[in-house]
Amino acid sequence: MRLFFLTLVIIAFAGCSGVQQDVAHLQQEQDALRDAIKKIKVVSGANVKGHPQYTSLGPTQGYCINQQNLSGGQAIHGDGLRAAAYRKYGDQVDAIVNTRVWFVPDDTGEAFEPYTEGGYFECAGTAVHFTGETTPTTPTNPPASSS
Repeated sequence: MRLFFLTLVIIAFAGCSGVQQDVAHLQQEQDALRDAIKKIKVVSGANVKGHPQYTSLGPTQGYCINQQNLSGGQAIHGDGLRAAAYRKYGDQVDAIVNTRVWFVPDDTGEAFEPYTEGGYFECAGTAVHFTGETTPTTPTNPPASSS
């Protein structure tokens, strides 16, 4: 009987260490995702400053504002726009262009004004990868004239 309980205790401790490893691995993945999406630019139009040429990767969608006072205290689960693009297209994503935003009301009814009703905002756009040369973001000064 002691051997049986000892075996159960060993299995229980082994299971706990596995959970701790899973949590640590998940935290590492989240940290890597956060670092990777920092570089992704988001613009409302088709032009990305300093990057006139790009290749379209495809559509992407995610939430864009997740504030409890706007979502009726609900937690919005899912990816933000940058994270959704990164998960779908990987490290090819340099920017998201032609973005649009809309309000999603909660289940209590239609929202007439987004900031006065419960709900959250979703965003969508097109993920792109920069190609070609970048253009300087600051104007260069012309050479001084000799007068």
